[in-house]
Amino acid sequence: MTSGTFHIVALDSIVVKRDERQRRELSDIDVLADSIRRLGLIHPIVVTRGELELVAGERRLAACTKLGWTNIPVHYTDELEPSRLRAIELEENIKRQDITWQDQATAVREYHKLRLAEDPNWTQSDTAEAIGVTRQHIGNFLLVANEMLSGNAKIGDLPKLSTAIGIVRRGIERKDLQTLDKLHESFSGVALSPDRPEDNIITGDFRTWVEGEIVPRFNLIHCDFPYGIDADNFPQGGAASHGGYLDTKETWSQLIGALDVATRRITAPSCHLMFWFAMRRGDERLYEPTAKALERMGWDINPMPLVWLKSDGTGIIPDPERGPRQIYETCFIASRGDRKIVRAVANAYSAPTVSERHMSEKPEPMLRHFFRMLVDENTVMLDPTCGSGSALRAADSLGAKYVLGLEINEEFAGLARDALSRARALKRAEERAVS
Repeated sequence: MTSGTFHIVALDSIVVKRDERQRRELSDIDVLADSIRRLGLIHPIVVTRGELELVAGERRLAACTKLGWTNIPVHYTDELEPSRLRAIELEENIKRQDITWQDQATAVREYHKLRLAEDPNWTQSDTAEAIGVTRQHIGNFLLVANEMLSGNAKIGDLPKLSTAIGIVRRGIERKDLQTLDKLHESFSGVALSPDRPEDNIITGDFRTWVEGEIVPRFNLIHCDFPYGIDADNFPQGGAASHGGYLDTKETWSQLIGALDVATRRITAPSCHLMFWFAMRRGDERLYEPTAKALERMGWDINPMPLVWLKSDGTGIIPDPERGPRQIYETCFIASRGDRKIVRAVANAYSAPTVSERHMSEKPEPMLRHFFRMLVDENTVMLDPTCGSGSALRAADSLGAKYVLGLEINEEFAGLARDALSRARALKRAEERAVS
């Protein structure tokens, strides 16, 4: 028999293929039964015509059974509009336990859009109630689904929904902070996202450059200052050919002073700092003195440094007669304005040394590992003593908005530009191959 737009069938004739349906337990049946007892069954269940196989409404069916009903209103699937049937299908699929969080988020987004198209007053709370989850859960699903739809493939590759939510939310906060940063749109007439490496690596002395008139605001500064290994006096002849430099105590102190000026003049209100330092005794460039100098500038330093372990076992021996070879380097990570990270990474990384363009070159894989914590499309990075430019290439490969490096030696600045140009060409070729 039929009644209006629905049919009345015997409740015990409904076929529930439980093994093919969502496997989680039906919740709050008593509450739903009380609501149906007082208000009636507002939304009939959905079944197939003929077999009367349940398609949607298992909780409602269980509640009516608990109330002792013998008959129940139903809709047949072949009577529903395609959009409504699709919404029902999505609603049921979302509740399945074997569905991946990526598919679940995508389904939630499609379901919400369908219901919103049917009813302009439909809200996320309505979607949450229809699916049986919290409003916050729906908001998170829509958040990550929209990020995946925007083309952020990295989000869809993550194994856990909670990780994806954290990364997307921090990204939104970083974008909001970037708006507050009021980044200058040019530096000496050059747009902030140039394709030419000569615009990203300039020949200049950080100690005088930082006093210039026109500078952008940076939200990441990567410092690898010379710190007292007497690089200009290396006897094997490699200093001059691989980026030898003056690294006296006076030079280091002057660069620290320039960083102090930079902190006040060219850092954004929310900013990260990576600062490589020497973990050695008897030197003012130790952990504690360096940390205090940075804290006086207003940097909030994480107590645990980043560590690069040199997997090829190379390194200096501070005291050959009394101590071991030092085969690791340490780096502070600090922030101003409570800038959030992109994602957490391990604070240690093992990689061999490189010296293709500069005697103190940092390996790109190691820098890329640590930069994954700090670099995204909102990043505007400065490397005030960029040397080989490996830090610039690492940040650029991760999609930084803009990178700028200073190198006092024109020859090595040229080598760094060539390397950045080749890295960008290779990245474009790979992107074309994938597309």
